[in-house]
Amino acid sequence: MNISIMNIDLFYKIIFIIAAYLFGAFPTAYVIHKIKKGDDIRKYGSGNVGGTNVTRTLGAGYGILTIVVDVIKGFTPILVLYFIYPQDLILLSIVSVAVILGHDFPAYIKFKGGKGIAASLGVVIGVSTLPFMDNPIWLKILPFLIIFGTWAVIFAVFRIVSLASLSAAITAPIAFYFTVTGHTWDTWAIVIAAFFWCALTFITHRENIKRLINKEEKKLKR
Repeated sequence: MNISIMNIDLFYKIIFIIAAYLFGAFPTAYVIHKIKKGDDIRKYGSGNVGGTNVTRTLGAGYGILTIVVDVIKGFTPILVLYFIYPQDLILLSIVSVAVILGHDFPAYIKFKGGKGIAASLGVVIGVSTLPFMDNPIWLKILPFLIIFGTWAVIFAVFRIVSLASLSAAITAPIAFYFTVTGHTWDTWAIVIAAFFWCALTFITHRENIKRLINKEEKKLKR
């Protein structure tokens, strides 16, 4: 009987991980551009399915809309999971990676998605706050402040979105390592997940890294 219950519980967890990937795979930038212009955003600008490219092709308003939706997309599965399995930080960590994987490699548009920054931001907000409700408010928001603060400072200085995003990605595992309480196996899972978020950011920014090395990466105009 107990084995049967465990198997059902495992089945539900696997289904949730798959659902998180599929939810994250919703291509916000692609859909917004398709509605507005009727064709594929990957033919324009950087070819990226993300908020920065929407800003370049449709303007700041649509770019902000895309980013907001993608942040919500990253946050929502973490929120839903918290109400179903509030103590399972290992599952939370796996789901956080699944959401970002969905955004970066969406099955709906042949696995060519965005860079994952806005979706990762939503994930960071959720993972920072929800599992640690008993922590002081400053400690709950500290990882987010460190990561977003890094992005904001680097972007303000250099006006290069990719450089800011890569810098913020590097700080993610460091921020969670120093702010999660009690380094148990469960909390270590969050730190490991943050390493995966960082790795995915570097994978999706391969071309940007090449351009940064060659000093060819474009700055975002003021």
